[in-house]
Amino acid sequence: MVTRAFYRWHSKSPGDGGRRFALSRRALLASAFAGLLEAQKAEVSGFDLSLLDQPLTPVELFFVREHFPAPAVSAAGWKLSLSGAVAAPIEISYEDLAERPRRKLAVTLECAENPVGGGLVSHAEWSGLSLASVIESTHPAADARFVRLSGADGFARTIPIEKAMHPDTLVVNQMNGEKLPANHGFPLRALIPGWYGMDSIKWLRRVDVLPAAEPGQGYERQVQSLLAGVRTSGPVTAMQVKSAFSRPVDGAILTRRRFTIRGAAWAGENRVRQVEVSTDGGKKWTGARLDSEASPYAWVCWSYDWRISSAGPYDLSVRATDDQGRQQPVERVSGRADDYELNIPQTIRVTLT
Repeated sequence: MVTRAFYRWHSKSPGDGGRRFALSRRALLASAFAGLLEAQKAEVSGFDLSLLDQPLTPVELFFVREHFPAPAVSAAGWKLSLSGAVAAPIEISYEDLAERPRRKLAVTLECAENPVGGGLVSHAEWSGLSLASVIESTHPAADARFVRLSGADGFARTIPIEKAMHPDTLVVNQMNGEKLPANHGFPLRALIPGWYGMDSIKWLRRVDVLPAAEPGQGYERQVQSLLAGVRTSGPVTAMQVKSAFSRPVDGAILTRRRFTIRGAAWAGENRVRQVEVSTDGGKKWTGARLDSEASPYAWVCWSYDWRISSAGPYDLSVRATDDQGRQQPVERVSGRADDYELNIPQTIRVTLT
Protein backbone atom coordinates (compact mmCIF):
# COMPACT_ATOMS: atom_id res chain seq x y z
CA MET A 1 0.00 0.00 0.00
CA VAL A 2 1.36 3.41 -0.95
CA THR A 3 0.74 6.02 1.71
CA ARG A 4 -0.53 9.47 0.92
CA ALA A 5 2.91 10.93 1.58
CA PHE A 6 4.22 9.35 -1.62
CA TYR A 7 1.81 11.40 -3.70
CA ARG A 8 2.91 14.82 -2.51
CA TRP A 9 4.45 16.93 -5.23
CA HIS A 10 6.38 19.02 -2.74
CA SER A 11 8.68 17.92 0.04
CA LYS A 12 10.88 19.41 2.70
CA SER A 13 14.48 18.28 2.80
CA PRO A 14 16.53 18.25 6.04
CA GLY A 15 19.04 21.08 6.03
CA ASP A 16 17.39 23.08 3.27
CA GLY A 17 16.22 25.81 5.62
CA GLY A 18 12.61 24.74 5.33
CA ARG A 19 12.37 25.59 1.63
CA ARG A 20 9.87 23.56 -0.38
CA PHE A 21 10.97 22.25 -3.75
CA ALA A 22 9.15 20.56 -6.55
CA LEU A 23 9.81 16.88 -7.16
CA SER A 24 10.21 15.74 -10.74
CA ARG A 25 7.67 13.25 -12.04
CA ARG A 26 10.45 10.64 -12.27
CA ALA A 27 11.41 11.24 -8.62
CA LEU A 28 7.78 10.99 -7.56
CA LEU A 29 7.32 7.66 -9.36
CA ALA A 30 10.59 6.34 -7.92
CA SER A 31 9.45 7.32 -4.43
CA ALA A 32 6.08 5.65 -4.90
CA PHE A 33 7.73 2.47 -6.23
CA ALA A 34 10.12 2.41 -3.28
CA GLY A 35 7.13 2.70 -0.96
CA LEU A 36 5.46 -0.26 -2.64
CA LEU A 37 8.59 -2.37 -2.22
CA GLU A 38 8.86 -1.38 1.42
CA ALA A 39 5.22 -2.32 2.04
CA GLN A 40 5.88 -5.77 0.55
CA LYS A 41 8.72 -6.58 2.95
CA ALA A 42 8.30 -8.69 6.05
CA GLU A 43 8.55 -6.48 9.14
CA VAL A 44 11.10 -7.13 11.87
CA SER A 45 11.19 -4.58 14.69
CA GLY A 46 12.25 -4.95 18.32
CA PHE A 47 11.06 -3.56 21.63
CA ASP A 48 13.42 -1.02 23.17
CA LEU A 49 13.96 -2.61 26.58
CA SER A 50 15.11 0.72 28.03
CA LEU A 51 11.42 1.75 27.85
CA LEU A 52 10.37 -1.08 30.17
CA ASP A 53 8.65 0.50 33.17
CA GLN A 54 5.65 -1.82 33.60
CA PRO A 55 5.01 -5.49 32.76
CA LEU A 56 2.64 -4.89 29.84
CA THR A 57 4.31 -3.74 26.64
CA PRO A 58 2.25 -1.05 24.87
CA VAL A 59 0.85 -2.44 21.63
CA GLU A 60 2.67 0.14 19.53
CA LEU A 61 6.01 -0.89 21.08
CA PHE A 62 5.51 -4.68 20.97
CA PHE A 63 8.10 -6.44 18.83
CA VAL A 64 7.18 -7.63 15.34
CA ARG A 65 8.71 -10.60 13.52
CA GLU A 66 7.11 -11.53 10.21
CA HIS A 67 8.25 -14.35 7.94
CA PHE A 68 6.40 -13.04 4.88
CA PRO A 69 4.80 -9.68 4.07
CA ALA A 70 1.63 -9.06 6.05
CA PRO A 71 -1.51 -9.96 4.06
CA ALA A 72 -4.35 -7.55 3.40
CA VAL A 73 -7.14 -8.84 5.65
CA SER A 74 -10.60 -7.94 6.89
CA ALA A 75 -12.79 -9.41 9.61
CA ALA A 76 -15.73 -9.31 7.20
CA GLY A 77 -16.13 -12.78 5.76
CA TRP A 78 -13.16 -14.16 7.72
CA LYS A 79 -13.53 -17.85 8.53
CA LEU A 80 -11.38 -20.30 10.45
CA SER A 81 -11.36 -23.71 8.77
CA LEU A 82 -10.76 -26.92 10.74
CA SER A 83 -10.14 -30.15 8.86
CA GLY A 84 -7.75 -33.08 8.46
CA ALA A 85 -7.98 -36.22 10.59
CA VAL A 86 -11.39 -35.28 11.99
CA ALA A 87 -14.90 -36.67 11.70
CA ALA A 88 -16.62 -33.31 11.13
CA PRO A 89 -14.64 -30.59 9.32
CA ILE A 90 -16.06 -27.14 9.98
CA GLU A 91 -15.69 -23.46 9.16
CA ILE A 92 -16.34 -20.89 11.88
CA SER A 93 -16.88 -17.21 11.14
CA TYR A 94 -14.99 -14.49 12.93
CA GLU A 95 -18.26 -13.21 14.38
CA ASP A 96 -19.13 -16.65 15.78
CA LEU A 97 -15.71 -17.04 17.37
CA ALA A 98 -15.91 -13.57 18.91
CA GLU A 99 -19.16 -14.46 20.68
CA ARG A 100 -17.90 -17.65 22.31
CA PRO A 101 -16.73 -17.86 25.96
CA ARG A 102 -13.42 -16.09 26.34
CA ARG A 103 -10.53 -15.84 28.74
CA LYS A 104 -7.57 -13.54 29.31
CA LEU A 105 -3.99 -14.69 29.69
CA ALA A 106 -0.81 -12.69 30.29
CA VAL A 107 1.91 -14.13 28.05
CA THR A 108 5.44 -13.10 27.08
CA LEU A 109 6.36 -13.82 23.47
CA GLU A 110 9.96 -14.13 22.35
CA CYS A 111 11.42 -14.80 18.91
CA ALA A 112 13.54 -17.98 18.87
CA GLU A 113 16.29 -15.91 17.20
CA ASN A 114 16.30 -13.18 19.83
CA PRO A 115 19.93 -12.44 20.74
CA VAL A 116 21.14 -11.98 24.32
CA GLY A 117 19.82 -8.60 25.43
CA GLY A 118 17.79 -8.31 22.22
CA GLY A 119 14.40 -6.66 21.83
CA LEU A 120 12.55 -9.46 20.00
CA VAL A 121 10.58 -10.11 23.19
CA SER A 122 7.54 -8.39 24.70
CA HIS A 123 4.67 -9.03 27.08
CA ALA A 124 0.93 -8.55 26.66
CA GLU A 125 -2.46 -9.59 27.99
CA TRP A 126 -4.26 -11.61 25.34
CA SER A 127 -7.96 -12.38 25.08
CA GLY A 128 -9.61 -15.18 23.14
CA LEU A 129 -11.01 -18.68 23.33
CA SER A 130 -9.52 -22.09 23.87
CA LEU A 131 -8.16 -23.72 20.69
CA ALA A 132 -9.14 -27.08 22.19
CA SER A 133 -12.81 -26.05 22.26
CA VAL A 134 -12.93 -25.59 18.50
CA ILE A 135 -10.82 -28.68 17.74
CA GLU A 136 -13.03 -30.85 19.95
CA SER A 137 -16.09 -29.85 17.95
CA THR A 138 -14.57 -31.59 14.91
CA HIS A 139 -14.13 -34.93 16.76
CA PRO A 140 -10.45 -35.65 16.00
CA ALA A 141 -9.47 -39.18 14.97
CA ALA A 142 -8.03 -41.52 17.57
CA ASP A 143 -4.64 -41.46 15.81
CA ALA A 144 -4.41 -37.65 15.73
CA ARG A 145 -0.95 -36.61 16.94
CA PHE A 146 -0.24 -33.12 15.57
CA VAL A 147 -2.00 -29.89 14.62
CA ARG A 148 -0.93 -27.63 11.75
CA LEU A 149 -1.69 -23.93 12.15
CA SER A 150 -1.70 -21.89 8.92
CA GLY A 151 -1.82 -18.13 8.46
CA ALA A 152 -3.09 -16.06 5.56
CA ASP A 153 0.50 -14.97 4.83
CA GLY A 154 1.45 -18.54 3.88
CA PHE A 155 3.41 -19.31 7.05
CA ALA A 156 2.48 -22.48 8.95
CA ARG A 157 3.66 -24.43 11.98
CA THR A 158 2.89 -27.93 13.26
CA ILE A 159 2.72 -28.56 17.00
CA PRO A 160 1.94 -31.69 19.06
CA ILE A 161 -1.77 -32.16 19.69
CA GLU A 162 -1.11 -32.18 23.45
CA LYS A 163 0.07 -28.56 23.27
CA ALA A 164 -2.74 -27.59 20.92
CA MET A 165 -5.32 -29.05 23.31
CA HIS A 166 -3.82 -27.47 26.43
CA PRO A 167 -6.44 -25.22 28.07
CA ASP A 168 -4.05 -22.24 27.94
CA THR A 169 -3.52 -22.48 24.17
CA LEU A 170 -5.80 -19.87 22.67
CA VAL A 171 -7.18 -18.32 19.50
CA VAL A 172 -7.05 -14.61 20.30
CA ASN A 173 -8.49 -11.45 18.79
CA GLN A 174 -7.54 -8.90 21.45
CA MET A 175 -4.24 -7.64 22.81
CA ASN A 176 -4.00 -5.45 25.93
CA GLY A 177 -7.77 -4.98 25.77
CA GLU A 178 -7.72 -3.72 22.18
CA LYS A 179 -8.47 -5.26 18.82
CA LEU A 180 -5.45 -7.08 17.42
CA PRO A 181 -3.42 -4.71 15.23
CA ALA A 182 -2.80 -5.78 11.65
CA ASN A 183 0.89 -6.53 12.24
CA HIS A 184 0.04 -8.74 15.22
CA GLY A 185 -2.34 -10.99 13.36
CA PHE A 186 -5.73 -9.27 12.98
CA PRO A 187 -8.32 -10.64 12.91
CA LEU A 188 -7.19 -13.90 14.61
CA ARG A 189 -3.91 -15.37 15.79
CA ALA A 190 -2.89 -18.45 17.71
CA LEU A 191 -1.31 -18.03 21.13
CA ILE A 192 0.94 -20.91 22.17
CA PRO A 193 2.01 -19.79 25.67
CA GLY A 194 5.49 -20.64 26.86
CA TRP A 195 6.74 -21.55 23.37
CA TYR A 196 8.75 -19.36 21.03
CA GLY A 197 6.78 -16.89 18.97
CA MET A 198 6.96 -18.62 15.58
CA ASP A 199 4.30 -21.11 16.74
CA SER A 200 1.80 -18.35 17.62
CA ILE A 201 0.64 -18.09 14.02
CA LYS A 202 -0.73 -14.71 12.96
CA TRP A 203 -3.68 -14.18 10.58
CA LEU A 204 -4.84 -17.69 11.55
CA ARG A 205 -6.90 -19.19 8.73
CA ARG A 206 -6.66 -22.99 8.95
CA VAL A 207 -6.27 -25.65 11.63
CA ASP A 208 -5.50 -29.15 10.33
CA VAL A 209 -5.38 -32.20 12.59
CA LEU A 210 -2.68 -34.64 11.45
CA PRO A 211 -1.74 -38.25 12.27
CA ALA A 212 1.99 -37.56 11.92
CA ALA A 213 4.52 -34.74 12.06
CA GLU A 214 5.47 -32.89 8.90
CA PRO A 215 9.08 -32.74 7.71
CA GLY A 216 10.81 -29.50 6.82
CA GLN A 217 9.36 -27.40 9.61
CA GLY A 218 12.55 -25.45 10.27
CA TYR A 219 13.48 -24.11 13.71
CA GLU A 220 15.54 -27.21 14.51
CA ARG A 221 18.48 -27.35 16.88
CA GLN A 222 21.65 -27.81 14.85
CA VAL A 223 24.66 -29.51 16.43
CA GLN A 224 28.07 -29.68 14.75
CA SER A 225 30.87 -32.15 15.38
CA LEU A 226 34.04 -33.17 13.55
CA LEU A 227 32.85 -36.74 13.04
CA ALA A 228 29.17 -36.27 12.18
CA GLY A 229 29.18 -32.77 10.74
CA VAL A 230 25.98 -30.77 11.28
CA ARG A 231 22.94 -32.73 12.42
CA THR A 232 19.56 -31.85 13.89
CA SER A 233 18.80 -32.71 17.49
CA GLY A 234 15.12 -31.90 17.81
CA PRO A 235 12.75 -28.98 17.28
CA VAL A 236 12.90 -25.63 19.04
CA THR A 237 9.72 -25.38 21.10
CA ALA A 238 9.53 -24.21 24.74
CA MET A 239 11.25 -20.96 25.68
CA GLN A 240 14.44 -21.11 27.73
CA VAL A 241 14.94 -19.24 30.99
CA LYS A 242 16.37 -15.80 30.23
CA SER A 243 16.84 -12.29 31.62
CA ALA A 244 17.73 -8.86 30.32
CA PHE A 245 18.67 -5.39 31.53
CA SER A 246 16.40 -2.46 30.83
CA ARG A 247 18.42 0.17 32.71
CA PRO A 248 21.23 1.10 32.61
CA VAL A 249 21.92 0.54 28.92
CA ASP A 250 25.21 -0.76 27.61
CA GLY A 251 27.78 2.03 27.52
CA ALA A 252 25.93 4.23 30.01
CA ILE A 253 27.85 6.91 31.90
CA LEU A 254 26.69 7.08 35.52
CA THR A 255 27.20 10.17 37.68
CA ARG A 256 25.90 9.02 41.08
CA ARG A 257 27.10 6.31 43.44
CA ARG A 258 23.65 4.78 43.85
CA PHE A 259 21.74 3.35 40.93
CA THR A 260 18.71 1.06 40.71
CA ILE A 261 19.41 -1.57 38.05
CA ARG A 262 16.25 -2.87 36.38
CA GLY A 263 15.17 -5.47 33.90
CA ALA A 264 12.93 -8.46 33.17
CA ALA A 265 13.25 -12.24 33.34
CA TRP A 266 11.12 -15.02 31.89
CA ALA A 267 11.05 -18.81 31.82
CA GLY A 268 8.50 -19.97 29.24
CA GLU A 269 6.12 -22.53 30.71
CA ASN A 270 7.78 -22.23 34.13
CA ARG A 271 8.03 -19.50 36.76
CA VAL A 272 11.08 -17.36 37.41
CA ARG A 273 12.33 -18.26 40.89
CA GLN A 274 15.38 -16.03 41.21
CA VAL A 275 17.26 -13.26 39.43
CA GLU A 276 20.88 -12.50 40.29
CA VAL A 277 23.08 -9.56 39.34
CA SER A 278 26.86 -9.36 39.17
CA THR A 279 28.74 -6.07 39.13
CA ASP A 280 32.16 -7.63 38.50
CA GLY A 281 31.63 -9.50 35.24
CA GLY A 282 30.20 -12.69 36.74
CA LYS A 283 32.65 -13.41 39.59
CA LYS A 284 30.18 -12.72 42.40
CA TRP A 285 26.36 -12.83 42.20
CA THR A 286 23.78 -11.13 44.42
CA GLY A 287 20.03 -11.70 44.43
CA ALA A 288 17.81 -9.06 42.86
CA ARG A 289 14.27 -8.18 43.96
CA LEU A 290 11.31 -9.51 41.94
CA ASP A 291 8.85 -6.65 41.60
CA SER A 292 5.78 -8.94 41.51
CA GLU A 293 4.81 -12.57 41.95
CA ALA A 294 6.15 -14.71 39.12
CA SER A 295 3.70 -16.59 36.88
CA PRO A 296 4.06 -19.20 34.16
CA TYR A 297 4.31 -17.77 30.62
CA ALA A 298 4.98 -14.24 31.87
CA TRP A 299 8.09 -12.20 32.40
CA VAL A 300 8.63 -10.61 35.78
CA CYS A 301 10.28 -7.24 36.29
CA TRP A 302 13.18 -7.14 38.72
CA SER A 303 15.35 -4.48 40.35
CA TYR A 304 18.64 -4.26 42.23
CA ASP A 305 19.82 -1.31 44.34
CA TRP A 306 23.47 -0.88 43.48
CA ARG A 307 25.83 1.10 45.70
CA ILE A 308 28.92 1.87 43.65
CA SER A 309 32.17 1.89 45.58
CA SER A 310 34.36 3.96 43.27
CA ALA A 311 34.60 5.60 39.88
CA GLY A 312 35.57 3.58 36.84
CA PRO A 313 34.20 0.96 34.44
CA TYR A 314 32.00 -1.94 35.58
CA ASP A 315 30.84 -5.08 33.78
CA LEU A 316 27.27 -5.86 34.88
CA SER A 317 25.75 -9.31 34.29
CA VAL A 318 22.33 -10.78 34.99
CA ARG A 319 21.05 -14.36 35.15
CA ALA A 320 17.78 -16.04 36.09
CA THR A 321 16.76 -19.41 37.51
CA ASP A 322 13.29 -20.94 37.14
CA ASP A 323 11.20 -23.04 39.52
CA GLN A 324 12.44 -26.25 37.85
CA GLY A 325 16.05 -25.41 38.67
CA ARG A 326 17.01 -24.35 35.15
CA GLN A 327 19.58 -21.56 35.22
CA GLN A 328 20.99 -19.54 32.36
CA PRO A 329 24.19 -21.29 31.27
CA VAL A 330 27.55 -19.57 31.58
CA GLU A 331 28.24 -20.43 27.95
CA ARG A 332 26.31 -21.98 25.10
CA VAL A 333 26.28 -25.74 24.66
CA SER A 334 29.37 -26.71 22.71
CA GLY A 335 28.68 -27.45 19.07
CA ARG A 336 25.41 -25.56 18.62
CA ALA A 337 25.44 -24.37 15.02
CA ASP A 338 22.11 -22.51 14.93
CA ASP A 339 21.03 -19.08 16.14
CA TYR A 340 18.13 -20.21 18.34
CA GLU A 341 17.66 -20.26 22.13
CA LEU A 342 20.42 -17.76 22.88
CA ASN A 343 20.20 -17.42 26.65
CA ILE A 344 23.60 -17.00 28.27
CA PRO A 345 23.68 -14.17 30.86
CA GLN A 346 23.66 -10.67 29.41
CA THR A 347 26.70 -8.53 30.21
CA ILE A 348 26.91 -4.76 29.71
CA ARG A 349 29.61 -2.22 30.53
CA VAL A 350 28.90 1.04 32.33
CA THR A 351 31.18 3.71 33.74
CA LEU A 352 30.89 5.82 36.87
CA THR A 353 32.52 9.21 36.45
